[in-house]
Amino acid sequence: MTQIAASPGPDGPRRRALITGASEGLGRVFATKLAHAGYRCVAVARNEARLRELIDEMPVGDHEWMVADLGTTDGLERCATRLSEEHFDLLVNNAGFSRFGLFHESTAAEQEQMLDVDCRAVLLLAHAFLAVARPGDALINLSSVTSFLPTPIQPTYCAAKAFIASLSESLWYQQRSRDVYVQGLCPGATRTRFIERAGDVRMKFLLDAISQSPEAVVDASLRALARRRRPIVVPGLRNRLLVLATKLLPRRALVLASGRAGDLA
Repeated sequence: MTQIAASPGPDGPRRRALITGASEGLGRVFATKLAHAGYRCVAVARNEARLRELIDEMPVGDHEWMVADLGTTDGLERCATRLSEEHFDLLVNNAGFSRFGLFHESTAAEQEQMLDVDCRAVLLLAHAFLAVARPGDALINLSSVTSFLPTPIQPTYCAAKAFIASLSESLWYQQRSRDVYVQGLCPGATRTRFIERAGDVRMKFLLDAISQSPEAVVDASLRALARRRRPIVVPGLRNRLLVLATKLLPRRALVLASGRAGDLA
């Protein structure tokens, strides 16, 4: 397991982390691993039952859960207020979702909801956290390898993740003088329910073949957190080679290949 220092010293106060989208997938793994590393965690998600199960599974340590839908004004404001009024050493901006399909056949409301969760919530929670951040604090924003390679089957999601990656890089630079670390985490296909919920694609076997475990993704993120050097973290050799390919091959060819691989089933 990746070792993360959870206190400034053997007798120092335990660090606190707030993790959004914590009820399952990457968020759940982040919460569990951070709790085992000694953090006091606040797990945020919409599903109260799953949050209660998560807290019961975590090591004893005064952990909390908070039910909030970050796609709503009320849920987002309550979470942002907590970040503004309490000190957290780490924010993991993990909540997000996608929908596979043809853009023109979806509703504008569906696309707007995706932007609310994937972009607006990340932006406002990052702002609330950084406005009161102290030296040594850290922010992890969940982006994706799709920020480098748009997949036409999920255009809004890809655009949102590109926004998050670019934002994270700029914030990494800005916050260095404050000794606050910002990371844009860009995993590829991951063995969670994310793809299942997004929809189905004809060549899903390709995603299954290259997918990583959520534990591997979180471990890569936490190793980078311990080193505090890189603004963008791409877990896994296959994903890093994919990102390299996006820099070497013509953009049109990449989009065409990605579009064909991701055609609807």
